[in-house]
Amino acid sequence: FNRARCGIARKSQIKIFLIVALLSAISGIAAVIAVDSTFKSLIPKTTEHIGFIPTAIILLVNAMLLTTMIRQGIQKALDYLGIAAAIFVPLIGLLSAFSNDKHPILSWLRSFRTGALMSALSGETKGNDVPFLIVTLTAAVVATTIAVVALPLALTLAEVVLGRTIAALALFEAVAISAIATGIIARNSLRYLKASVLIQAGVVDNRNNKCYDVLNNCVKNFPDPPVVIAAIAGSVIVAVALVLLGNYIAKRVLAEDDKYSVIRQLAIIIGATGGTSFRNTQLAHTNFSNATLKNTDFRFANIHRTMWRHARFLDWARVDETILINPAVRELLVTGNGYQKSYQGMDLRGANLIGADLRNAKLQTADLSQATLEAANLEYAIFSQVQAIGTDFSNAKMTGVCGLGTWNIDSTTKLEWVDCRWVYLLEEPKPETDDRERRPSGTDKYQPGEFTTFFEEVINTVDLIFNHGFDWKAFVESFQQVQVEHQGIPLNIQSIENKRNAVVVKVSVPPDADKEKIYNDFNIFYQKMLKIFGRQVPTLQNSAEQRQYLISVMEDIVRPLSEQVVTLKIERGDLKQGFEVSAGILCDRKRLEITLEGKLPPKPELSENYQKWQKMYEFNLKRNSRAIKVNKGQITNFSIEELKPLVEQVEMDVKNWLESEQFHPIQHGLRDKLNYNDEVRVMIQTEDNLLRKLPWHQWEFFESYGKAEVALIRKVSNRVKKSVRSRKKVRILAIFGASENLNLDEDRQILKSLQGAETIFLEKPSRQLLEQYLTDQTGWDILSFSGHSESEVDGSTGVICINDTDNLTVEQLKDSLKIAIQKGLEIAIFNSCDGLGLAKQLEDLDIPQIIVMRELVPDLIAQKFLKAFLKAFVGGKSFYVSVREARKRLKDKYDKQIPGVSWLPVICQNKAEFPKTWRELQENT
Repeated sequence: FNRARCGIARKSQIKIFLIVALLSAISGIAAVIAVDSTFKSLIPKTTEHIGFIPTAIILLVNAMLLTTMIRQGIQKALDYLGIAAAIFVPLIGLLSAFSNDKHPILSWLRSFRTGALMSALSGETKGNDVPFLIVTLTAAVVATTIAVVALPLALTLAEVVLGRTIAALALFEAVAISAIATGIIARNSLRYLKASVLIQAGVVDNRNNKCYDVLNNCVKNFPDPPVVIAAIAGSVIVAVALVLLGNYIAKRVLAEDDKYSVIRQLAIIIGATGGTSFRNTQLAHTNFSNATLKNTDFRFANIHRTMWRHARFLDWARVDETILINPAVRELLVTGNGYQKSYQGMDLRGANLIGADLRNAKLQTADLSQATLEAANLEYAIFSQVQAIGTDFSNAKMTGVCGLGTWNIDSTTKLEWVDCRWVYLLEEPKPETDDRERRPSGTDKYQPGEFTTFFEEVINTVDLIFNHGFDWKAFVESFQQVQVEHQGIPLNIQSIENKRNAVVVKVSVPPDADKEKIYNDFNIFYQKMLKIFGRQVPTLQNSAEQRQYLISVMEDIVRPLSEQVVTLKIERGDLKQGFEVSAGILCDRKRLEITLEGKLPPKPELSENYQKWQKMYEFNLKRNSRAIKVNKGQITNFSIEELKPLVEQVEMDVKNWLESEQFHPIQHGLRDKLNYNDEVRVMIQTEDNLLRKLPWHQWEFFESYGKAEVALIRKVSNRVKKSVRSRKKVRILAIFGASENLNLDEDRQILKSLQGAETIFLEKPSRQLLEQYLTDQTGWDILSFSGHSESEVDGSTGVICINDTDNLTVEQLKDSLKIAIQKGLEIAIFNSCDGLGLAKQLEDLDIPQIIVMRELVPDLIAQKFLKAFLKAFVGGKSFYVSVREARKRLKDKYDKQIPGVSWLPVICQNKAEFPKTWRELQENT
C-alpha cells in the first residue's frame, strides 16, 4: 500500500456535505436562541417587566460554561451540566411538591409547579421571575452548548473529508444565519424597548397600556433611538462571537487538543463511515509508507510491525484497539523522530521503528515487545523496566543506553550486530555515588559482538535475590521443589554473589524457559519453607559465615538425587484408641541410621465417615462397575451432591489426622531428611483392613513431594529367586474375564498399542488354559486382568471371574502364579473391582508389584486409569510416579463426575523388591 490513497467514495462525500451543512445551520440557529433567551428579560413588554436580574444570572452561568469549555474542555463542561441537571431537576420537583396555596411561604413555591413553568415557556410571565428564569436559563444554556459543539464538529468534518473551501463555506453559513436571524429577531423584540423609551420621554401616550396593545401603530412613526440600535448591534455581535468561539474550538480539535477529544472522535467516526475499511484485518508487516489514510477504519486490525513512515492523515483514521490510539506513538511511527522525547509507559508492542531516531528518548516501563528497531539509533536512551520480549534490535546503535539492569528480554530478543561501546545497568547513580554500573567496567569498551554475548548470558539466567538474610536449608528445599515443579527443565546454579547486604543466586535456565514463573514459584516455596521450619531467616554477620552458608548450599544442590523409601509401620491400636507409628528410611537402597517415632490419635469418626461414603458409593455404582455380583434392581442414577460432601469429609479427616501434633515428629523428621525432588515411595505397613482402604495420598506430605506415591506392604516379604530371561520383548499376558455390562475392547486397544511389547490376549479362558499360559516357558513381565472381581468384607481373600461360569481364588492359581514369578513376573495389574483381598493373597506369593482397586470401579474409570498409567510408564516414568500421574488424571477429570474414584488405584509392594521401569524391563529381556 505504498503511496496508496484511502478514503470515502463520492456518494459518501455528498452525505458528509449534507451533514456539515445541517450542523452548521444548527449552530447558527442555536446561537440565535442563546442570545434571545439571554436578553429576553431586558425587553419590557408590559409596564411590569421582569428586569435585569434574570439576564445577569444567565450571563453569569453562560460565562462559567464557556470558560469551562475553553479551559477544561467540552467533556468537562458536559459533565458539570449533567451534575447540575441531576441536582436541580429533582430539586424543582421536590419544591413543587411542597407548595401550598394556603401557607404564605409555601404559596411562593407554586412558581416551581409544572403549570407555572409551562406558562413561562409560552411567554406569560405575569410578573413572576422564577419560572421565567428557569425556562430562559435552560434554553440559553442548551442553545449555547449546541452552538459551540455543532459548529466544531461541522468544521472538523469539512476540513478532513471535504477540504478547506467547504469548511470556510460552513463557517460563513453559521455566521450568516446567526447574524441575520439575530438581527431580525432583535429588531422585532426591541420594538417594546423602543416603546418604553418613547413612553419614558413622554412622546407617546400609554394610558391603560394602550401603546403596548397597538405596538406597531404606536412606534412606527418614530425613528429608532440609539439605545435600540446599540442593543441590536450587541445581540448580533454576541451571536457571531458564539459562532467564532465554535470556530476556535474547531481549530483546537484539528490540533488534537485532548480537551476536545470527544468532538474529534465523533468526527472521525462519522468521517470513516463509508470509507476504506481494514477492520479486523491481518496487516502484519504491511507497508503504508506515504499512503493517504484519512477516513480509513483500522479498528482491531493486526498491525504487527506495519510500516507507517510518512503516512498522511493517519490522525483522522479510526485506530481503536491498536497502538495508534496514542498520538505520541502515532507521530513516532509516522515521522520516525523520537529524539529527546518521552514515551514512558507507552504501548509500542509490535511497532515498526526501523531506522527511528530515539536518541536520549525516555522509554521507562514502555512495552516494546515484538517491535522492530533494526538500525534504530537508541544512543543514551533510558531503558529502565522496558519490556523487550521478541524485540528486534539488530544493527541498532545502543551506546550509552541506561537502565538495562531492569529491562526484560528473553531468547526471542534479537541482539545481533548491535553497535554498542558501553551501557549502564542503572538509570540513576547509587546513593552518594556517581556509579550507574557501567558495562564494561572502567574505561573499557565492548568489542564487536561482546554486547550481544553479555546479554545472551543475562537472558539465560534467573536472579534469586535475598535482601534480609539467607536460610540455606529453606533455599535447598525450595530450589529442589522448583525442579520438581518444572520437570524436564534443567536448572543449574551458575554463581552465588554477596552484594552489599544481599545474596544473589544466579540460576541458568534454557532459553525457552518461563523465567518469571520460575522466579515466582521459588519465592512462594521459599516463604512456605521458612514457615514450615518455624524459624527466622539468619542474618549474615561476616564473610566467613557467608562462605560457610554458600558452601553448604552448593554441596546440597550438587548432591546426586537418591531413591528414597519411607516405611510407616502402623501397629498396635485402632481408630478408637489411636495407633503407635514408627518410620524408617531407605536411601539408595541402604537403611539410614534413623528411626522416627510418633502416634496417630483416636479418630473414630474417620471410620464412620468412610463407611458412609462406601455405602453410598456402592449403592450408586454397583450396576456399572466391574463387580461380580450385580443387583439388577439397583438404582443406577445418583446425585453428585450426595457423594461430594462425604468425599470431602473423609479427605479432610485423613488430612487432619496425619497433621495431628502427635504425628509431627515423623512429619518433621521426614521433611528434614528428604529432598523435594526425590522420588519417595511411602509404604504403609498395617493389617487393619480400613487403613488399607484410606486415601493416604490426601496427606499434605504428597502435595510437597511431587514424586511421592503411597503403597501397601505386608510385615514379611521375600525375594523370589528368578531364572534367567530368554524373551526378546516385554511380554504381557492380558486376561479378559467375564464381561457382562463391560466394554473390554478399550482395555484391549490400550494394551495392543504398546510399543516394544509382545501382548497375548486370553478371552474368557478356562482354568486349564489360564494355568497353561501362566506357566509358559518364556515367562511374563506383566500380568493384566480385566473383568469382574470381588473380595471378602474383611479383605482376607478375593476371587476373579475368568469366564461366564468360573470364579477362581488366588489360592487355586497359586502354583501357576509361583512359576510365573520365578520366570520373571514383575507386575500384576488387576483392573477390576474390590481387589484388596486379591492383593493380600498375591502378596503371600511375593509378586514384586501389584495394582488393584480398593473398591468397586466404574468401567470407564478402569479404562482411563489403565491408559494413563501405561502411557506414563512406557513413556519413561517410574512405576510409582506413573501411578501418581494416572491417579491425578482421574482426580482432575472424573472426580467431579463420580466423587472419590481417584482413591481407588493402590500399589501393593513386595518390600524386598525394587520396582523396575519399562526401560529396565526391556534391558532385562
